[in-house]
Amino acid sequence: MIENNICLLTDSYKVTHHYFYPKGTEKIYSYLESRVGAEFNKTIFYGLQYILKKYLEGQVVTQEKIDEADKLISAHIGPDIFNKSGWEYILDEHEGYLPIEIKAVSEGTPVDVSNVLMTVENTDKKSYWLVNYLESLLLQVWYPSTVATLSAEVRKLCNFYLDVTASEKDNLDFMLHDFGYRGATSTESSMLSGSAHLLSFSGTDTIPALTIPENYYNDNDLYGFSVQATEHSVMTSLGPEGELAQILNVIDNAKPGILSMVIDSYNYRKFLKTAGESGSELNDAILKFLETEGNKVVFRPDSGEPVSTTIDCLNILEEGFGSYETPKGYKVFDSNIGLLWGDGLNYHKIRDILFAMKSNGWAAQNIIFGMGGGLHTNVNRDTQRNAFKCSAQLRDGEWHDIYKNPLDSSKKSKTGRFKLIKENDSYKTIPINCDGDDLLQTVFKDGELLVDDKFSQIKNRALKYSNFR
Repeated sequence: MIENNICLLTDSYKVTHHYFYPKGTEKIYSYLESRVGAEFNKTIFYGLQYILKKYLEGQVVTQEKIDEADKLISAHIGPDIFNKSGWEYILDEHEGYLPIEIKAVSEGTPVDVSNVLMTVENTDKKSYWLVNYLESLLLQVWYPSTVATLSAEVRKLCNFYLDVTASEKDNLDFMLHDFGYRGATSTESSMLSGSAHLLSFSGTDTIPALTIPENYYNDNDLYGFSVQATEHSVMTSLGPEGELAQILNVIDNAKPGILSMVIDSYNYRKFLKTAGESGSELNDAILKFLETEGNKVVFRPDSGEPVSTTIDCLNILEEGFGSYETPKGYKVFDSNIGLLWGDGLNYHKIRDILFAMKSNGWAAQNIIFGMGGGLHTNVNRDTQRNAFKCSAQLRDGEWHDIYKNPLDSSKKSKTGRFKLIKENDSYKTIPINCDGDDLLQTVFKDGELLVDDKFSQIKNRALKYSNFR
């Protein structure tokens, strides 16, 4: 089968809609929003440019694709269901370029929920059916947008506790590290969500995400960085009896820079106490490694209850390596000692850990976090309640407002056609004929990409939000 056949990139039921719309339909106007009830009160819009470039830009309709889709849908649903003539019209009259106009807010923009983020309408009245046919594909922008929002909210949280505990912010860009590749649903999803994380942070182990800025966002700069680190296959190589020998082997062979070591293969308390015990072989090896300027050791417990284990590790490390106080009296290690918690995290657990650290007199700069499943797979379309709905239809030359208003009022949809404006530092959706500068710009029209942002531009928009406390 043909990869990325645009005729098949939809839900089955949408294939039947072209003959269900009212007679005289000329235009369908639909929009995307994050509805009331989202987990976070703003959504950072991101990932549309990737979808447009990968799936919609240029001549995407061919006779081969049409024939393949017709054959498949005839078997899948029934004969004479697939809109073969509609697709062949696009091929013949538009040379396979999609007669669609997409307007959207600039990527990286944090928009208050319950506001329009994107609108879609057809530019050829015979292709009215195409707008919501594309919903299944276009709505997938929910995923990178939600991950971008989550990472930005975590950065705001870290920023807050760094300020509260009078911490240095040298390491803010690396306080949340992406560990999600292995737990992602696919390489494509890890690339897209991993790049969304890079709008707010610079720490990542998801190497495929590093290709997105260059391949889809016109940016050759590198936006993600990592360090040398161990895992349990390394640390348990010599068994419990040989753990110390293997730790010494790791330290002896480590390259200059940051070394992250997992410490819970058997007993994290014993590991940390031995590491900090003056005169022990392990302590001598660590101190020798730290003699080189720029070297740092980060200890990573990888099991246990996140809050209590974090506080326990901080207290044990203080016994061995000491601490000093920030201007507000919070304890902090020397910059070459750190702690990484990367197991079972989500936004709320990170908040709980930072709050507990503050409550126990620890500065936020002592810790960095790693998030895998919580970043890549513990979000869904309902996290930010993303929905794509039709709000207006043009029939026989006259616009008709369309909406849904179910008993669940949180799912009530908007009606009419819209502008997105900014008013008193907040975003507001208003009717298209009202006064105000529209922040929705045409990014795609008739198969052509009209806005082609650099990743750095999008990152700067997101950082303006996540750096504000």
